[in-house]
Amino acid sequence: MLSHSSECGVRMGDNAKVVNSRRGRPPGRSDARERVIEAAKTVFMEVGYARASLRMIAQLAGVSHSLVNYHFGSKQGLFGEVMSLTLTPSQVLGEALRQRPGETPAMLARRFVGTVVTVWDDAHLSDPFVAMLREAMAEESTRSNVAEFMEREVLAVVATRIGGPDATVRAAGVGMCIAGLVMGRYLLRVGPLVALSKEEIVRVLAPTVAVHLR
Repeated sequence: MLSHSSECGVRMGDNAKVVNSRRGRPPGRSDARERVIEAAKTVFMEVGYARASLRMIAQLAGVSHSLVNYHFGSKQGLFGEVMSLTLTPSQVLGEALRQRPGETPAMLARRFVGTVVTVWDDAHLSDPFVAMLREAMAEESTRSNVAEFMEREVLAVVATRIGGPDATVRAAGVGMCIAGLVMGRYLLRVGPLVALSKEEIVRVLAPTVAVHLR
């Protein structure tokens, strides 16, 4: 299994990381995993990411809820599998935004931006995200699902880590900073943005991110 170590010190691999690590597996047909993925595509398309549930998907696939949990761990993990993501955003954000003892907002912002760039600069990790975002821009049904996914699994995670009464607004500020970076450097591949080193991006972007982390 391929794995990747980010700046935040957490080893991250493919979506198998969210799979139950217990020995053995629930009984079921050998094609159950594939049927769950196909059922998930249908459910996400019909009701959207926010309203979809693992029980709905399990029922359509004709398998138990526990088997879906065994293979994918969570709705986020299953959506990541459907969209062929190598890792899910919360795998990065959870640790990258956990403030360490003695770490100032400015230090946290530099580490966070550095982690984001490290992950996105790794084609093995970022190519599936790029493909997902391009599909979202071309297909309305995909766009709405991806938007719901990003709201619940990215901005909500950031808001939880930030905390405070205005956490949602500040999380949106962080999101806008990173969205601009992703759009310009990785989707549109604007020359001057692509040419920047990670250190230059951290130096330019981290102070703005730090404002929202205070």
